[in-house]
Amino acid sequence: MAIANPMMNPRLLEGLKTVVFDNDGVLIDSYEANMRYYGTILEQLGLPPMDDAQRYFVHSRTHDEAVRHIVPPELLKRAFEIGSGISQADLAPWFKRSDGIREFLEWLRAAGFNLAVNTSRGSSMQLVLKLTDLEGFFHPVVTSCDVAEPKPHPEGLFRIMRIHGVRPDEVAYIGDSIVDQKAAQASGVRFWAYRDMGLQADVHIDSFWSIRAAMQRCYKGYASAY
Repeated sequence: MAIANPMMNPRLLEGLKTVVFDNDGVLIDSYEANMRYYGTILEQLGLPPMDDAQRYFVHSRTHDEAVRHIVPPELLKRAFEIGSGISQADLAPWFKRSDGIREFLEWLRAAGFNLAVNTSRGSSMQLVLKLTDLEGFFHPVVTSCDVAEPKPHPEGLFRIMRIHGVRPDEVAYIGDSIVDQKAAQASGVRFWAYRDMGLQADVHIDSFWSIRAAMQRCYKGYASAY
């Protein structure tokens, strides 16, 4: 286990060509937005609020999985109807770009790294990128709508590797949940955990400023540009 800082062993970054990001909890802080979304569904169904375990689950899974986890089967049809009537744009005030992420992405792009997204979020992903001013950095953006098997299945990461023409050992996946960890392990890519020391990871990242500083040290030719 390594902690991302300027003194990190450069060998941990050797051969890296592609950096893949999870979205919720990594690119953006969407926790409050998600809690409001799923909380509204439960409230309108007359169900009690989520407990801590349910909050953790819905924040890391697909929309379909999340709703089915917190709503009884007999109320699912109505739950999905309520959800479809909640505009993601109305949740915009609670979407926050992670501190330092845009600067980290700009540096990675200038340094020549491939950038991609592998997320459990569905059709709202493009709107979220637009609302947080993160459009244009990633190709591809793989959502739960693009795969037959969402995370923790490795399908999304395999798809990204095919598009980029890279091997698993040339990829790092930055995530913040056990779902991300399992997806990385199943695909054979490096797993970098964001703000969760309890996850099994090659590198633990406390902030995007720290991982940027660590990578700048290893790629000094690019460090002076930012």
